[in-house]
Amino acid sequence: MRRLEIPFLDTDGVQEVEQISQLMDALKTTPIDCNPWPAYQANADAKFSMAHNGQSILLKYVIAEKYLLANEVTNGNIHNDSCVELFIAFDEHGYYNLEFNCLGFTKIGYGTGRHGRRLLPVDVIKQLSFSSKINSNSTINSNTGFDWEIMLVIPKAIFTKHQITSFNNLKAKGNFYKCGDGLPQPHFLTWNMIEAEKPDFHRKEFFGELEFS
Repeated sequence: MRRLEIPFLDTDGVQEVEQISQLMDALKTTPIDCNPWPAYQANADAKFSMAHNGQSILLKYVIAEKYLLANEVTNGNIHNDSCVELFIAFDEHGYYNLEFNCLGFTKIGYGTGRHGRRLLPVDVIKQLSFSSKINSNSTINSNTGFDWEIMLVIPKAIFTKHQITSFNNLKAKGNFYKCGDGLPQPHFLTWNMIEAEKPDFHRKEFFGELEFS
């Protein structure tokens, strides 16, 4: 099981998401480099950096892939698009799935497993801030693909099933994903390895450890 230490990042006086994104560039990046289902191969590379400022999770994904798709809207089937995801659990009961496409459209749900999940209301999701950038000349495939990144500021109020007062010294479990079910090259990349016969991100038993400083 992988373990991730999530540093504190002082963002006092920093208002714009783009400015926070620049601060995040000084942090170490972590690859999403496991392919539990090798039958699905794609020209895709994914990494992320993560921090917190006490009141919000700061999460930045940097992606390179051959194809780009963004058809879905908030609480739609975001996993069909060029998509990055964070699944996170703060206790042994349920977990949140946060899914983002390359344009920043978001799906957030909560539940104990794949079935019976409850989506967060759109007005709650709108408390999340983001910025995204897309470059049509990718470095991954001889300039025939896309580089894109998304910076997310996820306030504690998003986690409506928990009364989080601060992320300081919090312990959690989770996994990070890059997928694109509806792309010409579907793929299902993970941070922590999953052991399952077919693609299934809803496997809490394979969440890694997340430790907020």
